[in-house]
Formats: sequence, C-alpha cells, structure tokens
Amino acid sequence: MMELDLHIHTNRYSGCSNIDPVDLLKVAKDAGLDVIGLTEHGIRWPDEEILEIINESGVRDLLVFPGQEVACYSMKGAFQGEFLIYGYPKSLGSNKTVEQVISMVHEIGGVVIAAHPFKVADGGYWYYGAGETTCDLPLDALEIEHPSYGEESRKKAKDCMVNMGINGLGSSDAHDLKDVGVCRTIIDTTITTMDDLCRVIRTGKLNPVRNSKVRHI
Repeated sequence: MMELDLHIHTNRYSGCSNIDPVDLLKVAKDAGLDVIGLTEHGIRWPDEEILEIINESGVRDLLVFPGQEVACYSMKGAFQGEFLIYGYPKSLGSNKTVEQVISMVHEIGGVVIAAHPFKVADGGYWYYGAGETTCDLPLDALEIEHPSYGEESRKKAKDCMVNMGINGLGSSDAHDLKDVGVCRTIIDTTITTMDDLCRVIRTGKLNPVRNSKVRHI
C-alpha cells in the first residue's frame, strides 16, 4: 500500500505557492506520504533539479514525480479547465486546447487528469475546472476529493467518474506546507517508475481520501 499526493505547487516554479521544495519533501514524508507529484503551472520540473532537492532534503524513501498543471483554452480563447499531466517529458505551457493536450500526452503513453473540475469559483457562477464538460473528454482520471469541494461538488465529481468509467483521485492542491496531504490517494500496490504511476492511474484500484490525519513537523 502507498499513499500519494499528486497535486502540489512549489515556489520554485509557481508564483502562487509558499512551499519551498526542499521543505516539501520533509513535510510530505512526515505526513505519511510515499509519493508526491510536483505540478507547477504549465512547467515540468527538470529531472536533475528533482535529484538536487532530494539530495538536499536528505529524504530517501519518498518518490517525487514531475507532473504539471496545464490550463487549456479553446481556439476562441474560452477557458476549458485545468489538467494534471504525468508522463510527458516537456513543459506544455498554458496556450493549448484540451484536445491538443490530450492527444499529445496520450500519444506517448502519459495520462491526463481533470484538476478540481467542480471547484466552484467565487460567486458560484462558474468552475475553476472543466465543470460539466469533464464527462465529454477522453480523460484518464479526475480529482474527486479536493480541499475546495463541498458535498455538491464531490457528488458531481463522483457521478462524472462513474459515468466515464475512469478512476478518481484525492489531491491536496497544496500551496502551503500545512495543506500537504490533506487529501490524498491510497493505492494497494507498489510503484517505482513513471510508467507504474501512469498505469495505476489508468487501471489501478485507487482510494481517494479526504482530511487524512497528517503529521506535519
């Protein structure tokens, strides 16, 4: 069994985050996580920089995967949602349509996950994610547990997951150390590589958990 938080931002590449990446690794391990994903906005961490922060942190038994969170827009400029990408070797930016991103990522065996598709924006008139269009996209998974979700958002996400026949994840979307791991995904197998991660997201047994007991320093 392993516990994963696959949606975390750091101040290295996300200006909206307060999280120092070296501190993140220490806190993630203290919170009982086995795997974390770095999902900066449109930017994929270079592999050598991940090795550097692992060495600097001294944390050896935590898997750190480079992902990215990509905002997508239609050809007419309409917001289509935000999506977590794993298994793609380059930064994708935030200037592509969701159809383009899905095609590019699936072509090389990566996965596309709808990030907080039913996160309600201020005022309640729109979503910070793909919203009702989520179910129409050929996605690999979606977040069904997220700190911003109320009961209605959670129900919509779960209904969408069931209707699509795909997996659901729990993720913290952490921008501050205190939030790391507050939502997470538990898997019943052991993974070691990016290929393992993508395979589990597509076809594995995932258990999304909300408000897990975290043990931060």
